[in-house]
Amino acid sequence: MEYKANEVKAGCFVVFSILLLVFFLIIVSGMDLLKKTNTYLTRFKYTSGLEVGSLVRYGGMEVGKVKEMHISPEDNSYIEFLIEVDADVPVKEDSKVFITSIGIMGEYYIEISTGSSSAKRAEPGSLLHCKEVTPLMMLTENVDKLTDQLSETIDGINQLLGQNNQQEFHQILASFNQLLNQNQQSVTTMMENMNLVLADLHSMSSKLDKMVGDNQDEISTSISHLEGTLEESKNAIKEFQSTLTMLNGMLASQNVNYQDIMENLNRTTQNLDEFTRLIKEKPWSLIRKSAPAPRKFEK
Repeated sequence: MEYKANEVKAGCFVVFSILLLVFFLIIVSGMDLLKKTNTYLTRFKYTSGLEVGSLVRYGGMEVGKVKEMHISPEDNSYIEFLIEVDADVPVKEDSKVFITSIGIMGEYYIEISTGSSSAKRAEPGSLLHCKEVTPLMMLTENVDKLTDQLSETIDGINQLLGQNNQQEFHQILASFNQLLNQNQQSVTTMMENMNLVLADLHSMSSKLDKMVGDNQDEISTSISHLEGTLEESKNAIKEFQSTLTMLNGMLASQNVNYQDIMENLNRTTQNLDEFTRLIKEKPWSLIRKSAPAPRKFEK
């Protein structure tokens, strides 16, 4: 089958239009077929409205997007995200991942912190450290609860400062003022006495400072002498302890001799006692060996 020139031109035009449309769609969708990317896992309890295609930033710079999101099979209380970032982005092992937004009304996105310079790069496909950030809605609920509590506190203060309590406060203040007026002279005298005592203490402190300053050399010399005396006392105590140790050793070595001496002294004492008794009973034994004959009396 032969085609006419117009048909060929029309066919080329259609093919060219289709190719141009595909190229335009690629540009509009942001697809880069030649760009290399890495994927990582993150988990959050609250998604803040994120969905597939949401932005991923690294240090505030746009580097990728959310590729997939699903309930975590390991813990169904978390939503698991599969994020895709450029391969040249240095995601670190200590990088933190959290959900945030630019401004109050801005769209939410996933932010990856830059981490530390000494940390290693995270392996593609690994689970990054996630940090839960309280959404603005929950913060608003907390503020509402705080406002309610504050309102209750204000109501309690208003009740405390009601008319009845105000009258009681006025009575207490009036009684206190009356007490001060009645004892004003006593309070004044007490304050004057306290001022005098403080003045005396200040004067005494000044005199003491002056005395210490005037006798600083003598005090330093006395302290030096006292330190020397203490050192000599320590040495004397050490020598005395050495002497006691030596005496204890001598007493321990001579203990047997002392026992013999004491036994001899005991025997000597017994002999002296026996000799004394004999002298008392037989005094003549000092000059005679036998007893004298009995005297005869004339009739």
